[in-house]
Amino acid sequence: MKQTFTISPSIIFLICVLPCSVFSKKNLQLHFNEVKLTAIDGDADAQFELARLYAGGEGVKQNLTEAVKCYRKAAEQGHDGAQFKLGLSYQNGKGVPQSDTEAYIWLDISAENGAALNGRGSAGKLADKIRENFSASQVEKVKKITKIRQQQISQRVEENYTKIINELNEDGWEINMKIEDDGACFVRAIRPVKPVSNTAQVSAPNWRIAFKSLKRHCNEWPVKESEEAEERREFPTQGD
Repeated sequence: MKQTFTISPSIIFLICVLPCSVFSKKNLQLHFNEVKLTAIDGDADAQFELARLYAGGEGVKQNLTEAVKCYRKAAEQGHDGAQFKLGLSYQNGKGVPQSDTEAYIWLDISAENGAALNGRGSAGKLADKIRENFSASQVEKVKKITKIRQQQISQRVEENYTKIINELNEDGWEINMKIEDDGACFVRAIRPVKPVSNTAQVSAPNWRIAFKSLKRHCNEWPVKESEEAEERREFPTQGD
């Protein structure tokens, strides 16, 4: 006798979707682990991404406290997105105790980060809204704290891009930097190789982004093939 079996839609769903879900979960966990390793090395972009993963529970159990810690590490290195998120965390009391003072400070720092080129944006609007509820003495207090933190951040940013300059100098790159008339941070790298010099240049809202982008562009240039070819011509190997 021929038997007929009916498979319920729920079973079909599990057969089709479950393997994909497991695969996706493994990918998220792998991404989390890779980002965490880079963040530990001090990369601000990786710290910001790690904070996002903690906040969303992607590849790891959701942990808003850890997210704030990562946002803070990136914010202290001049990452404007992290400064904005840290300000929102204080404003909403997520991952940290609610504090209008800290919210204003970090939102204002984020607003000023690249403001010369792009304006104060949504961070500035939120900061200004919070400041409306401060007394005159509170405004003066937070201004002083903000100024000190901005100086500390600027020092960290300078330390970081100085390391990049030194690394590029070791690879034969000559670096020039200046503030453009529109407030943009402009940096150019030139490597005088034959027959044509290599050139990379970046214009960005702040020095952190400018130098990180410049480093990436310089690293994308191939090995000095022209110099190596010339050396082979000048110093032929035996048998040529």
